[in-house]
Amino acid sequence: MQRQAGFTLIELMIAVVVLVILTMLAVPSLETYFDKSRVRGAADSIINQVGQARQVAVKYDRDVTLSTKGSGATWCLGALEADMPDPGDQAPDAVACGCNVSASSCVVDGQQLVIDSDEHEGVSLSSAAAEIVFDGRMGMLKDELSADERSFDLTSKSGRYTLTVSISPLGQATVCTKTGNILGYPSC
Repeated sequence: MQRQAGFTLIELMIAVVVLVILTMLAVPSLETYFDKSRVRGAADSIINQVGQARQVAVKYDRDVTLSTKGSGATWCLGALEADMPDPGDQAPDAVACGCNVSASSCVVDGQQLVIDSDEHEGVSLSSAAAEIVFDGRMGMLKDELSADERSFDLTSKSGRYTLTVSISPLGQATVCTKTGNILGYPSC
């Protein structure tokens, strides 16, 4: 009688148990990875939006307003440029866009410029300022705001990781780690 090659039921069960144990060990690491990457993605989006808003303000010599609506898990951040002035008139002030009502109301340089919490699931936003205005001449902040009023805190769903996006009086955005350790960002 010849023996057939293959696995016995016991060998197969041992392999399945080892696979389950390895998976259980990997899950916390994956959750941490996704928490960090979601917060990092939201911070990168805000940095890009700040840069675009500032660039358009200088390009067209018109103020651009960056405004937040909502906080916590449901939020949006939109930008709106001031209307084109009539010939010989001074440019009007930019107003805040209502990104929580209609994302199409937030238009800069002919493009919709909105970041929504739906794009960054599991990331909460908190900000002391309702709006930040970039001056059309230099791209600087038009109003004198405190450091808290010029920053956005982005917190992961677990609450272990918080990145702070700060905008300098000159209109440049930087990111730092407030809680947790996210590689590539200095501590606040």
